[in-house]
Amino acid sequence: MNTSKPYSLSQKFADLPIQRKTQLITLLIFLSLAGIPLLGAKVLEGSLRSQLQNQIKTQLAVTELNYNNQIENMEVSFAAVANNLTVIEAARLKASGQPLPPNLTQALKDLLRQEIKIQNLDYATLVSPNLEIIASGNPSTRTGEKFNPNQLVSSVLKQPRQLSTSEIVPWQDFQKEGTERSKNLTNQDALIRYTLTPVKTSDNGKVIGVLVAGNIVNAKKEIVQKTLNTYTDDGYTAIYQRYGNGKFALASSLEKNELRQSNFDIPLADQTLLKQAINAKNKVISGTGTIGQQTYHLAAKALPNSKGEAVAVLVYGDPETALKRVMNASLLTQGLLSGLMLCFVPLLAWGISRSITRPIKRLQQITAEFADGEYKARANIDSQDEVGQLASNFNEMADNIVSHNQYLEEQAEMFRFLSRLSLPEQLDETRLDPFLTQALKEARQIIKANRLLIYRITNDGRGSVTHEARELSCPSALTQRIEDTFPQELLAAYRQERIFVINDIEHSEQKSHHKLHPAHERLLQQLQVKACVILPIMNEDDLFGLLIAHRDFQKSHQCDSTREWQETEINFLKQLSSHLQVIHERVNSRRRHILDSRLAMRLKDLTRQIARSQKDEDLYQTVVSECRRAMQVDRVIVYRFDANWMGTVIAESVDDRYPVALNARIGDPCFAEKYVEKYRQGRVVATPDIYQANLTTCHLQQLEPFAVKANLVTPIIIGNELFGLLIAHQCRGIKYWEDTEIDFLSQIATQIGVALERSQLLLTQASVALQQRQAKEQLQQRAIELLIEVDPVRQGDLTIRATVTEDEIGTIADSYNAIVESLRHIVTQVQSTTHQLASSTNDSEQTIFALSQQADQQVEEIESTVDHVESMMGAIAQVTTNAQLALATVEKTLNTVEASEAVMNQTVEGMIAIRDTVTHTAEKVSNLGESSKKISKVVNLISRFAAQTHLLALKASIEAARAGEEGRGFAVIADEVRMLATQSAEASAEIEAIVDSISLLTREVAATMETGTEQVAVGSQLLDETRHTLSQIIAASQEIGQLVEAIAKSAQQQSETGGSVRATMTEVATISHKTLKSAQTVANSIEHVLQTTQNLSSSVGQFKV
Repeated sequence: MNTSKPYSLSQKFADLPIQRKTQLITLLIFLSLAGIPLLGAKVLEGSLRSQLQNQIKTQLAVTELNYNNQIENMEVSFAAVANNLTVIEAARLKASGQPLPPNLTQALKDLLRQEIKIQNLDYATLVSPNLEIIASGNPSTRTGEKFNPNQLVSSVLKQPRQLSTSEIVPWQDFQKEGTERSKNLTNQDALIRYTLTPVKTSDNGKVIGVLVAGNIVNAKKEIVQKTLNTYTDDGYTAIYQRYGNGKFALASSLEKNELRQSNFDIPLADQTLLKQAINAKNKVISGTGTIGQQTYHLAAKALPNSKGEAVAVLVYGDPETALKRVMNASLLTQGLLSGLMLCFVPLLAWGISRSITRPIKRLQQITAEFADGEYKARANIDSQDEVGQLASNFNEMADNIVSHNQYLEEQAEMFRFLSRLSLPEQLDETRLDPFLTQALKEARQIIKANRLLIYRITNDGRGSVTHEARELSCPSALTQRIEDTFPQELLAAYRQERIFVINDIEHSEQKSHHKLHPAHERLLQQLQVKACVILPIMNEDDLFGLLIAHRDFQKSHQCDSTREWQETEINFLKQLSSHLQVIHERVNSRRRHILDSRLAMRLKDLTRQIARSQKDEDLYQTVVSECRRAMQVDRVIVYRFDANWMGTVIAESVDDRYPVALNARIGDPCFAEKYVEKYRQGRVVATPDIYQANLTTCHLQQLEPFAVKANLVTPIIIGNELFGLLIAHQCRGIKYWEDTEIDFLSQIATQIGVALERSQLLLTQASVALQQRQAKEQLQQRAIELLIEVDPVRQGDLTIRATVTEDEIGTIADSYNAIVESLRHIVTQVQSTTHQLASSTNDSEQTIFALSQQADQQVEEIESTVDHVESMMGAIAQVTTNAQLALATVEKTLNTVEASEAVMNQTVEGMIAIRDTVTHTAEKVSNLGESSKKISKVVNLISRFAAQTHLLALKASIEAARAGEEGRGFAVIADEVRMLATQSAEASAEIEAIVDSISLLTREVAATMETGTEQVAVGSQLLDETRHTLSQIIAASQEIGQLVEAIAKSAQQQSETGGSVRATMTEVATISHKTLKSAQTVANSIEHVLQTTQNLSSSVGQFKV
């Protein structure tokens, strides 16, 4: 059994001859030298590619930050614009269906154009709730058109909030705006960054409009330039827009090559990376791609719209040039070292194999550790041979990579810090100081400065250190007194955002042309400052202060060493200054918003209190107390002028720490000559510092006893006359008056003038009302006197005449006299006709009575003397004669009665005419009453027009006062309109009182006419009954006439035929009896007619004519 162990490789190598060993070692060395560079290059390439991928992802984040920075600025700016009173008022008028005044429309357009210019936007539009354009800052005129891009406005109206998004908008839609950028894009849909801000009412928060701000990304080079300018090396950045069909179009791009040459609008050859970014949602996708003739390492990220759909892709890339350069240098170095070593291998194969293999293995191990992320790993250099040089190159390369990573980390830390500052944190003045102090501490640590401070500059060029961050070993600048004043030319340079970089204070004049004030130079020496950077901090186009960074070479460096400020540090400080400007603007905007809200609420409440004030003293005291509380000032006074323009403080509200000015008489000999007319025209004077306002010594001596440091003076005007001044004092120090405070005090002064004017108007109205009441009582007295005068007419006395005067009652009396005169004439005719009828009736009665007696006698003679024919013939002849006489009498009576009937018909027609006249007159009087009511309605309408005109004129005066000197002419016109409105209201009140009096008298006359109409109707009824009775008399008289005629014929026949008399005597007797009865019947009828006539005469006799 063979128990020997098999040969190992080492044993086999040991058994080889030395030459073979050397050859084998040489071969192994050859193989090692060939593999080591390849392996090192592979490891190095993997490490560098990993670092490059991380770098481009960081740079892509910076690209996205630059893209969103404009949107954030739009959000902040338009959030403030949405609270602007002009925007709110225009949206409110449009939402209520009222037209916008031209001045308001122009002011709104100017505001939107200003925002377009400041924010470098493409359009800014105010849209109403019904999706119609109210106003736009663009050149095109689209007022009233529908505007709802991609349904974004509807979305904000349904869910009120500020919406920021990126959208693809068709070319036809944004071409309507007429902007320069839209003109340059032809038949190409655009990628637009939108910010939509709801406009709400201040009282209930109701959405009354939407502000739409748009910024076109296409062909906008600033976005891509800003990203590449952040870095000093070459690269590629682009923005691609994605259409609904999935295709991509280049919106903007920039490629910067190694020669720092910029090439714009170069697209990617392969869009696969873009599609991968769309599918990856919000994740960053990396890869490689070809741009022109260069291969780039790329990173891409999709941008969503308001619906979460990807509409754009951000791309950033670094070329492989640097990577290849490093790789080529490394391979070249390793190749040279390997070649040199191969030259000495045959001679030194065995001797140097160990010295070569060991350091190479160590270098390989260090390289592997470095590739695994151990960036502190470094190769030990034991010699200066090729392996040592390779280790040295590796260490240098590792140092470069670490430095580059550290640079990227510093850049990332700067961007993270600036991003935190950009967050929309709700700061107020109480939280601003600690926020700024903390920000300065973090910024100082980032740029490794010894001191970083904010130097606040006042309007006179002086200033002081307000915030500081420093090392503990550095003296504090907060406790130092700075006495120098900045020259005006230096302040002007700072306002132009000029930056001063001083690397050595001792040679600052030669290098930066910035000559320091001696006191400032001594202070810097005292603070041990050797180098500084000075940057301006702007605030709404004005210089707020300076951001200053200090370096102390005496402590942080050697005395003979120098370290200049790096460009990245200066750029960081620039961005920090810009962010500080935005923060201050936000704080100021918030402070103004709070002040506006407080003053608006106080103005509303104080206006109500002013309207309810009954006494002027209470009004003054209410105004000064509430104004001081609302404005938070030290003193508010009402200063009243007398006829000689001497002023007296008649009301005051003052802090207990300051002197009292109440009842003080202050005289200014120059006031009447220089200032009265200016204040009468609505002049408002805001003085932040009385000692810097070029006031006269006399004026200062008037203010100093009351410890005044700043004041705000507004005029109180009643009509067109200057009543006095409403003045606010600040005693604790200077005060820069806000526009809102000036408007508030001006409006309160206007309200005081209106209230005092209204008080005077009420006194005048009371006097006019007293005069009207006296005139009304006088008119009522005249009406009573008229009624007393015409009262006998009601008893039948038609001789009464009313006294005719020159007033309204005189007109009624004259008309009444004419009616009574007509009635008297008619009654006179009725009385005359009645007397004639009575006389005729008496005659007929006597005749009929005689006829009755004769007929009775005839009957007796016929019965007693039938045989006396002769006597009978004579009697018959006498009967015939009497019958003819009776027939004539009856015919006469009939004619008289018929005449009486005709007269009675005329009387009835006259009474009917009187009734119609009275009725017509009553209708006219009623129409007069209706006309009076219409006049009253018209007067009320005129009064409302006058009130509205007065209110509009008042608003116009306020707007003109707010406009200052430019609105002075408009203020005069508004005051004239307000005076005309007041006069119209007064005239309307007088007309309304007169119309009411006429209406009352008209109703009384109408009642009187109705009574007269009823009386005329009763008289007409009596006359109608009388006419009916006369008709009956006529009928009876006609029957009597027929009977008498029959008697006469019978008598004639008896006379002619005497022979037959005897035969027919009995028949004659019978006829005589009938005749007797008929005569009695006629007598009874005539008696009834007589009785009726007497009743009519008695009724008519009641009238006194």
